[in-house]
Amino acid sequence: MHVYTFVRKDLPINHQIVQACHSALEAGSSFKKCGDIPNLVLLQVEDEDHLDKTSELLFDKKIRFHKFYEPDNDMGFSSITTEPLDAETKKALSNYKLWRAPK
Repeated sequence: MHVYTFVRKDLPINHQIVQACHSALEAGSSFKKCGDIPNLVLLQVEDEDHLDKTSELLFDKKIRFHKFYEPDNDMGFSSITTEPLDAETKKALSNYKLWRAPK
């Protein structure tokens, strides 16, 4: 099983890291399941509009997810984390890029 966290690349790197962690922690509380801890995959999206489109895709594919809104610094909608996904379901996310730290 894999959990996917999407974070906005238009945020400063320190905020990207914190937003992804907030999202994953809150999703973990929302999607409690017994058994093994799933693998975490961190993906990047360009900006808030791309994050909105990602949430629409997840909704259309009937993948449950948690949206994280940062209440400070007018950051708004900053990250999404999915429920644990099996091999078949995660194929819907194959076009997304893995998160990469800036060089």
